[in-house]
Amino acid sequence: MKGYHFRLQKVLDTCRLKEELIEVKLAELERLAESQRAHLSAMEEEERALLSERRAKREQEGAVAIEEEIFYERCLENLRLKVERLRMYLRSLEEQIRQTREELVAAAMERRVLEKLREKDYERFTVEVERNNQKALDEIAVQRYARREDRCSGM
Repeated sequence: MKGYHFRLQKVLDTCRLKEELIEVKLAELERLAESQRAHLSAMEEEERALLSERRAKREQEGAVAIEEEIFYERCLENLRLKVERLRMYLRSLEEQIRQTREELVAAAMERRVLEKLREKDYERFTVEVERNNQKALDEIAVQRYARREDRCSGM
């Protein structure tokens, strides 16, 4: 409606922008976590393949050279360390995702509060406009009645 201006519109716009930025951050964190989960899965599959290869060599050759056992053991240990570091990183990412979700909920609540405030303010504005319009119509009706009375009494 013409003439209406919400005095907290800039605050509301800022809240919307903040919420959008948090949504983007959350999406990025979730994409990163998903890619890290896929990487973890690949590393675990690599570990299973290495163990399977080691087992197959043992069965095939009966006895495996010490150097090969040491090689497999070092590879497996290195892989296990990487897997553990990646799991710790994933736990950290999941905590960041949880916190970001909480931020998003808080930002959405703040925005909704301001939108409700704007709706109520707009309702007050429309009621005031209607009241002023009715006053103007009443004043016109009174003036017409007064002119008619003046014409009728002047005759």
